[in-house]
Amino acid sequence: MGKWLKPLAFLATLIMFIVMVAGSLVTKTDSALGCGNDWPLCNGKWVPEYTLASIIEYSHRLITGVAGIVVAIFSVLCWRYYKNNQEVRNLAIFGLFFIVVESILGASAVIWPQSSSVLALHFGFSLLAYSGVFLLSVFVYQREKMQSLVKTTVSKGFRNWMWFVAIYTYAVVYLGAYVRHTGSSMACSDWPLCQGQVIPELYGQTGIHFAHRIAALVLGFLLLGTMIYCIRHFKEKRRDLYGASILSFILCIAQVFSGGFVIIYKLHLYATLTHSMIITILFGIICYMCLQTLKSPTNEKLRRS
Repeated sequence: MGKWLKPLAFLATLIMFIVMVAGSLVTKTDSALGCGNDWPLCNGKWVPEYTLASIIEYSHRLITGVAGIVVAIFSVLCWRYYKNNQEVRNLAIFGLFFIVVESILGASAVIWPQSSSVLALHFGFSLLAYSGVFLLSVFVYQREKMQSLVKTTVSKGFRNWMWFVAIYTYAVVYLGAYVRHTGSSMACSDWPLCQGQVIPELYGQTGIHFAHRIAALVLGFLLLGTMIYCIRHFKEKRRDLYGASILSFILCIAQVFSGGFVIIYKLHLYATLTHSMIITILFGIICYMCLQTLKSPTNEKLRRS
């Protein structure tokens, strides 16, 4: 059974990433109602009409369904292979739970009209589902070398800091989704200024858009501080946090510039999808750092014994 875990881990993570991209494609192309108000059927049919909106929406449903099956198989195999491992059980339950939640929320958004604040939750729950699968996959790939990565325990202060950063990042992601669902993506039609001003008039869609920019800027400083701390304290004894902190800051910078490209290229499809892809990877890395702060050399030795 063990020989199937790494290929399944890669497949499960990849297909959940595709689910995230497909969901962003649905939002970007306004295809959420491409199948009307029917679910699981598409305009009353199992095979949808050949319109772009219906094909995009129905493909997203199919991919999500396949992802649920793959992730379920992967989670069950991990649960059986790593018996009595609480981390595996928690991650398996976490990923499966949010796949179900985001599927239910997606179906309800089709059947019943939802507010922009509720629709923004759909991307957030999908991101949590992806992160659960991603972390379980990382566990499978790093299990044999975890003892060499975790050579010291982090302080309670740094642990709390990382969890704060993760929660704040999730809030920034939610705000970004809220910007899309309220039609505020082009409320600031230039970048890095907004309407030609450093600080525009903060009302309506402009206020929503500008709030997201400020939140993203603050996140950049938070991750910069995290990287500096990890470089100074964890370069030798916590290579996991050291490497992840550098990667997270690089991804954050890439995310900021991809957001700028979204504005400069007037919501071009590729720019928008790139923006969604980078934040998906970034949030997964930050969640990984949170999980790693809970680990200590003693616990890793006990698990291997």
